[in-house]
Amino acid sequence: MYIYDLEIAYRIQKGIKMYLITAIVNQDCVMDIVEDLKSAEIEGVTISRVAGKGNLVSIVDNHVDCMNEHARLEIVVSNDHYKELAKEAIRANARNKEADSGKMWVTQVLEVERMRTGETDEDALIHSAVENPSVQLHYDFDPADTPSS
Repeated sequence: MYIYDLEIAYRIQKGIKMYLITAIVNQDCVMDIVEDLKSAEIEGVTISRVAGKGNLVSIVDNHVDCMNEHARLEIVVSNDHYKELAKEAIRANARNKEADSGKMWVTQVLEVERMRTGETDEDALIHSAVENPSVQLHYDFDPADTPSS
């Protein structure tokens, strides 16, 4: 067994869990979601524009019909508490009675590293508003945006 595998086994045994929450939502609700995440002290989020359709896609004359633009949010959190806070921020702002509200799913994360500092796992996910007080949120992005650090 590799040292890496032993470290992962240790984390799992100790109950150390990190999660990736991925959500596909309407673009109009992204800023509200981000504001709720920030109030819950979850500041790391990657946002990308995506196109797709939840139901079966109809193809007419070799052209995909009804592809809607959405936003994809990816949020990595350090424990169950922040996982639930992130899910509620997404759910509260994206859910509506109409079709096309979006989807969200949760995946367990085994390892995280902040490239700039070399911090790993939970330490790499801690964000402090004091660290960078001048951060401004803008919903002007393209698919080449980089993940949050």
